Amino acid sequence: CWKTGIEKSCTNSSYFHCNQSLKCIPYHRVGDGIDDCFHSEDESFNACHLNDSNRFICESDPNKCLLPVAVGNGHPDCPLEEDELYAYTSSLVKLVPFSSLCNGHTSYGAPSLNVIETDETNCEWWPCNNPYTHCDKRYHCLNGVDELNCPNSQCSSNEHECENELLGLSYCLPINHIFDKYVDNCSDPFISRQIFFYNGTKNISNDYLSWNNTKCAASQEICRNSTFSSIPKIQPDVCILECAEVKWMCTGAVYLIENITYLCYLKSKSYYIVPNPFFTTTRFGDFPSITTNRSIPIIHKYNQERKLVSEIDATFNSYCHRGIAVLYGINQTKICFCPPNYFGLQCQWQNQRVSLTLQFLRGSTTSSNVIFQAIIMLIDENGQITPYFEQITYMLSRDCDTKFNIYLLYPNRPKHISSNYSIRIDLFEKTKLNYWASWYLPISFLFLPVNRIVTQLFIPDVQETRLCSFSCGEHGKCMKYINKKSLFFCQCNQGYYGSRCEKSYECNCANDSYCLAPYICICPLYKFGSYCYLKHSICHLSNNPCQHNGLCVPNDDRIDLKGFTCFCSQGYSGDRCENTNNQIDIHLHDTIVRQTSLLFIHFITSFKDAEHQRITVLKKIPYNRNILTLYVSQPFNILLLQIPNQYYYLGILREIFIPSEYIYTEIKLDQRCFSITELHNSTLTNLGYLRRTKYYPLLCRQYFRMMCFYDNDLICICDVDRFSNCFFFNHTMNYDCQGRNYCENDGQCFQNNETCPTKLTCVCPNCYYGTKCQFSTKGFLFSLDPILSYHVKPNVSLIQQPLIIKISIVISTIMLILGLISGILSIIVFCRVKPRQVGSGYYLLISSITSICMIIILTIKFWQLILSQMSLINNRSLLMFNCMSMDFLLKVLLASSEWLNACVAIERMISVTKGTRFNKQRSKQLAKSVIFSVFFFSIITQIHDPIHRQLIDDIDDDEQRIWCFVEYSYSVRIYNSFITLFHFLVPFSINFITALVIIKKIARRRSNIYPEQSYHDHFQRQ
Repeated sequence: CWKTGIEKSCTNSSYFHCNQSLKCIPYHRVGDGIDDCFHSEDESFNACHLNDSNRFICESDPNKCLLPVAVGNGHPDCPLEEDELYAYTSSLVKLVPFSSLCNGHTSYGAPSLNVIETDETNCEWWPCNNPYTHCDKRYHCLNGVDELNCPNSQCSSNEHECENELLGLSYCLPINHIFDKYVDNCSDPFISRQIFFYNGTKNISNDYLSWNNTKCAASQEICRNSTFSSIPKIQPDVCILECAEVKWMCTGAVYLIENITYLCYLKSKSYYIVPNPFFTTTRFGDFPSITTNRSIPIIHKYNQERKLVSEIDATFNSYCHRGIAVLYGINQTKICFCPPNYFGLQCQWQNQRVSLTLQFLRGSTTSSNVIFQAIIMLIDENGQITPYFEQITYMLSRDCDTKFNIYLLYPNRPKHISSNYSIRIDLFEKTKLNYWASWYLPISFLFLPVNRIVTQLFIPDVQETRLCSFSCGEHGKCMKYINKKSLFFCQCNQGYYGSRCEKSYECNCANDSYCLAPYICICPLYKFGSYCYLKHSICHLSNNPCQHNGLCVPNDDRIDLKGFTCFCSQGYSGDRCENTNNQIDIHLHDTIVRQTSLLFIHFITSFKDAEHQRITVLKKIPYNRNILTLYVSQPFNILLLQIPNQYYYLGILREIFIPSEYIYTEIKLDQRCFSITELHNSTLTNLGYLRRTKYYPLLCRQYFRMMCFYDNDLICICDVDRFSNCFFFNHTMNYDCQGRNYCENDGQCFQNNETCPTKLTCVCPNCYYGTKCQFSTKGFLFSLDPILSYHVKPNVSLIQQPLIIKISIVISTIMLILGLISGILSIIVFCRVKPRQVGSGYYLLISSITSICMIIILTIKFWQLILSQMSLINNRSLLMFNCMSMDFLLKVLLASSEWLNACVAIERMISVTKGTRFNKQRSKQLAKSVIFSVFFFSIITQIHDPIHRQLIDDIDDDEQRIWCFVEYSYSVRIYNSFITLFHFLVPFSINFITALVIIKKIARRRSNIYPEQSYHDHFQRQ
C-alpha cells in the first residue's frame, strides 16, 4: 500500500518531491518505470532537463526521458512503445542478421507498431522461397514450394509430407493433386483457406486452384475479383512474400474433395524450426564450374573398444555428494573418489584451494606447430614448489580458444594463515623438452578459503633467454618471469631443488623425461604417467594414423588414451592430413594489373552453427605476369579480390568446400561488385539498415548480369535464383591481428585463421623489412641494397627485368670499363721509376690499385645483388660471406683511397714549403709506413660493420627475398655516423687546406721573383 509522508519540501537538491504523497525520492528513481509517487508523478515528470546523458529519449514524446532500467522492461512507457523496441531494434539495428529478415518470425521489434521498422515490415520484394526459409517446415509461399524437395524428406520430389496423427499415418501428396478452393469475398482482413486433395479425372478448375498450375500461388489468384494492386505478386522469375493487406488463416488441414473428409495435416506438432541466424551458401552454385571429380579422401579407421555401461542406481550414485562411488572388496564397501575441490568420506567438505582459469595466446611469425607442456605450480614465499601441481599439453591449432580450469590445493589442511602463496607457470617445448618461458601470478586475497584467478598468458615467439644477476649456485641459473620483469627465480638443473638449487634429490623419472622437481616429471611426446614410463599406443601404431608424414599428438591421457590430433606437414591438411592443399590460379584482367601491384584476398567461410569467418591475405602481383597462385588449406566458400581502397571482384563461389581441388578462375571486369550508390539513388542509400536491405533482393533481379554488390555493412552475392544473399563485412578493418599486432613500425598484421591463427604475416611499410618489420634501411646511405633490390623481380629472366635494372646494368658495365682503363693506365704511369722517386708516386700507385679493386668489388656486389634477388643464388654461406665482406671492403677501400689522396696533398705541401731541402729518400721510406697505417686504420675503424651484419628472410610467400642487413645499437650507430663523416670530411679538409697553402707559397715565391706584379695578382693567377 501507498504511504503518505510528511515532507513538504526536499532539503537535498538531488531529491525529487512528490507533491501528493509528501515524500522525497532520489532523482535516479524518477523515470525508472516504477511508480514511487501517487498518480505516477515521478514517471510523468519531465526528466529531460536533468541533463542525464544516460537517459533514453522517447521519439514519440521528446519531453519524456527514461532511465536505462525502464527500457525493455516489458512495460511500455513511451506513447508508441518504442522504449520496448529499442532493446531489440535500435541498439542492435546493425547486428540484425540478414537471415532473420522477412522470415515470418519477428525477432527485432513488434509488427503491430508499423511506425517502427522491424525485421518483418516492408517485405514486399522479398522472395518467399529463399535459402533461409526453404525447408524450415513453415509455409511461407501459399502453394508451399518452399517446402518441396527437402533433404531430409521421406517423399519424392514435388511431393508434400502430410501426417494423420489420429491414425498414425504419413502421406506424400503430389503438388499437382493439391488444390485451394477459390475465395469470393476477400474484403475481410482475415481469410480462411481450404486445401483439398483430388486425384480424380473430373474437371474442377472452375472452383479450385491447382498448386501446380503456376510457379507461385498468390492472393490475386485465390481471390476472385481481387482488389490487391499495390505490388504485383506474380512475377515470372520469383515468388514474392504476401504483404500485410491480407492475413490468410490456414490450419494446414487437407480434405478430400469427394466427401469433404479430413485426410491429414501439412504441419506436424513440431512444424516450425527456429530460423537459422547464420549466413548460408545454399543455392550459391559453383563459380567457376567444378572441373575436377569429387573424391572421398581415404581416412584410416581405428576400431575402438565399445564400453558397456550398466544401468546406474541413482541412490548409489548420490552417496558421494561431489564424487564417484565405487564398490570395493568382497564386502562391496562403498568408497568415494573425490574431485580435487572436495574431500571427506562422502566428498562432503570443500578444500581450500585456488581456482585458476587459464588461456594461452600465441601469434607466431615463425614456427606454428610447436607443442608445449605447461606446468602450473603453487609456490610459497621462499619460492619452494608445493606438492600439488597440474600439467597441460597445449597446441595452438587445437587449443587456441580453450580455457583451462585448474584447481591448486594448499599443502596443509587447513592452510597456514601466515604463509604467502603464489602461482608459477613453467612452459616447455614438448618434443625436445626445452625450457621456453615462465609466468608469475600473485594470489591477492589469501585470507579467502577459495581464490578465483582468471588470466591470459601470451606465449613469446622465441625461447626466453634473458638471465638475471642473482646467484643460484653451481646447479641452477637465474631466470626472469616474462610478465614480471622485476621478479626472478632459480631454474635448477635436474636432480637439484631449493630457492638457490642447494638441495639434491634422486630423479625417479624415465631416462628420456625431464625432472623439474622431486615429484614433477615432464614426459616426452609419446609417454605419460607420474614417472613417464607408460606409452601412448595410438601414436605408436606401425601405420601412422596421420597421413603424409603428419605428426601424431596424443590427447590428454586423463581424458582419452586413444584420441589424437594430427599436425600436418607443409602442403597437406585435414583431420588426418589426408588432403593436399587446394591450388588456386587466378588470372587477372590487364586493367586490374595496371591499377595495382597489391591485392587483398578475402576468404569467406560459412558454418551451420556459427558466424561466418573471414580471412584476409595480402598478395603481390608478380612482375610482368597476370596470374596469382595460392595454396589454401582452410575451407572456404567465397573468394573476393579487393584492390586496396577501391573495388571488389568476385573470384570463386563454392556451395560446399571441396578438399584437394585445383581451381582456375579468371577475374574479368564484369565480376566487379557494385557499390549500392552505383545501383540506386540517394533515397534508398539514405534509408536505415532495416528498411534499405528489404530492397536488396530486387537488385539482383533488376541487374541480371551483376554478380555481387555491397554497402557500408554488407556484401551481397546474387545466387542462382537471383536472390541477394548477404553477409556482414567490415570494409574498414584494421589489420592488427585482432588487436594483438606483433608487427613493428606500423606494419600490417595478417593471420591465416580468424579464430585459431597458427601463422602471422607482417606486411611492412616502405624502408622496413623482416618478419616483424623490425629492420630498416633508413640508415643505408651509400648501399645498393635499398636502392635496387625491390626493382629486381624474382624468378624473372634478365631480359624481362624492369627498365631501371637494365639501365643500371649498362651504367655498371660502363663504369667497370672506364674504371679499369683509368686504373690500368694509372698503374702503368706510376709503376715507372721517375714518379716513384718521391712518396707521392707510391701513394698514387696504391691509390690506382685501390680504385681498380674498388670498381671490381662494386661490380661483383652489383651482380651478386641482381642474381640473388632474381633467386639464382640461394647458397646462404655464399650470401653470408658476400654480406659481411662486400660493403666492408668497399668502405675500407673508399676510406683508404681518400686518405692516400690526402697524403699526396700533404707531401706536395711539404715539398713546396721546403723546396730544395725536401728529402726524397726519406719521403719514400715514410710513404711505405704511411700506406700500411692508412689501411690498418681504415680496417680498424670499420671492423664493427661485418660484426653486425646478418641475413634476413623477408617473409613473403610470393617473392621470398633474402636481405643483407646491418643492425646497430644506439651507441654503435652514433659511432658509425661519426666515423663515416670522419673518413670523408677530414681528408677533404686536408686536401682543401693543403691546396690553399700550396697556392699561397707558390704565389709568395713568384711575387719575390717577379716583383713587378703584386702578391695578390700572383695568388689570383694560381
